[in-house]
Amino acid sequence: MIIHWERAHAVDYEVRFSEDGATWQTVARRRGRPGGQETLTGLAAQARYVRVVGLKPGPFGLFSVWDIEFPDAPAQAALADLRRLVQERQRQRFQEMLAELAAQGVQDLVFAIRPIVPEHWYANFGYYADDGPSYFGNANKLYREGGRLCRLNLATGEATVLLDDPEGGVRDPQVHYNGRTILFSYRRGGADTFHLYEIDADGTGLRQLTDGPFDDIEPSYLPDGGIVFVSSRCKRWVNCWLTQVAVLYRCDSDGQNIRPLSSNNEHDNTPWPLPDGRILYTRWEYIDRSQVDYHHLWVANPDGAGQMVFYGNLHPGTVMIDAKPIPGSRKVVASFSPGHGQTEHEGAVALVD
Repeated sequence: MIIHWERAHAVDYEVRFSEDGATWQTVARRRGRPGGQETLTGLAAQARYVRVVGLKPGPFGLFSVWDIEFPDAPAQAALADLRRLVQERQRQRFQEMLAELAAQGVQDLVFAIRPIVPEHWYANFGYYADDGPSYFGNANKLYREGGRLCRLNLATGEATVLLDDPEGGVRDPQVHYNGRTILFSYRRGGADTFHLYEIDADGTGLRQLTDGPFDDIEPSYLPDGGIVFVSSRCKRWVNCWLTQVAVLYRCDSDGQNIRPLSSNNEHDNTPWPLPDGRILYTRWEYIDRSQVDYHHLWVANPDGAGQMVFYGNLHPGTVMIDAKPIPGSRKVVASFSPGHGQTEHEGAVALVD
């Protein structure tokens, strides 16, 4: 068993195995460990579940594991079989979802393709501020090269590439209410920052809306014609990490008149308008609270006033993100990313009523 610790490693820890997820057996104890990559041998046990229990933290005061490997052949074969089963189920569910959307009259889906960096849920723009060796093999930048904006026809299954930049990056596409324009974040090849762009639904008319030495990401159209997004223009860094912060901003439809809507000292994410005109978004709470437990759903008026809790702020754990209202109901759908959040908001799709 190989444990890949993040910098917030455990000095003392235990490894526990379980067959049923209820009864646990301690199979290894380690004391005074330096972190990094640790190989544990001689565990002499088999189990369905594994748990690493941190007992004493290192200098960061927290515990964080990047990955756990089981390199022996039987374990690798079992994991490969499980991955194939999960992928097949995901493929079937995706096909069912496409058929369901087509039955409801949806003709096209717009999506972006880009490689990702296996970092925290919020660390997907800018760079990793470390003077040491390249942490990600990409000059410590929190993005990879290569991005496409695509449009999928549900009836034919044909995908049309609207924008292809092998050295750039494309993310966060949103379709305008008129169905003719797509808003998205785009980092041109050779550039270091994402900015807001629009393009016509047929792939013509690419136009840049924002610029400057900042990252502008996760935009959404507002009913009054403006655009809400999150940006690193706040010039802040995560208090317990080495990456930049982005908070709520808005601008006019042409990218002008940019102004902040939030003074949060940590991240705001994925803003989206509610039917009553307020903006639903994720806010990472950090003041006088655990730095890794409170990142839930909040609302604010379109001018930034009236910021208040929408759901989840009394329940520590779980990043509630990518929330959007369900038309004709009081419910919203969101991604519930476990714990302090997974890479690129990965988690369970949840309904909040």
